[in-house]
Amino acid sequence: MAAETGASGLQFDAREQLKPTDLSETGRRQFLHTLGERELSVASLTMPLRRVLHDEEYLDVRIEAIKQAMQFAWDLKARVLTCRIGRVPDDAESHERSRMLEVLSVLASHGNHVGVTFSITPSGDAPETLRSLIDDVDTGPLGIDFDPAERVMSRQKAVDSLRELHSLVTHVTLRDAVRDVDGGGREVAVGRGECDWPELLAVFDEMNYTGWLTADRTAGDDPFGDVTRAVQFVRNVAHQ
Repeated sequence: MAAETGASGLQFDAREQLKPTDLSETGRRQFLHTLGERELSVASLTMPLRRVLHDEEYLDVRIEAIKQAMQFAWDLKARVLTCRIGRVPDDAESHERSRMLEVLSVLASHGNHVGVTFSITPSGDAPETLRSLIDDVDTGPLGIDFDPAERVMSRQKAVDSLRELHSLVTHVTLRDAVRDVDGGGREVAVGRGECDWPELLAVFDEMNYTGWLTADRTAGDDPFGDVTRAVQFVRNVAHQ
């Protein structure tokens, strides 16, 4: 089904959909071969968390699970693991921010070792907050999973944020959204929301972005159909 959309790769959920324990070494090779026969590859893995990254309850277990997912990504020839880590603490001197930095430093170091970049999916954080956080980690690479819908729903301009964060973007999640009167927003099909896709794609071109753009749909009556149309929509806009 994925191959029929015209997509070149797939992102897998390493917590529920495709776990590191699901495939042996032989199974991983066979899985990649099966994808290759359909001209697909593993674009990236994503690791959903039940708590914010630095929550001290089950912290060691959480870190180990992420490390295993990063190694799994490498084995599947993906070079990015995306993860929504929770809102970055506002107080730069707080214990919570220090704890988050400690955890990110461990994961960046591991990523440097295995060759996979841990890419943060923002949760309403301002671009300068995200840049400051990443600049404070020097043990290895970290990146940003840029999600235009998240920018819209957090009352920020997607194009402006992209221009500010472009050097840190290692993955793009193709989603769209509209704002609502209550200060939040809701996800809609790509092309039907407030994201300025022609300008966003132009900025990706300007910044020589060579990573993946992964269509995702977390709501709606026809998620797979919406993803299929998102792939085609972006291809059409990109070639205009």
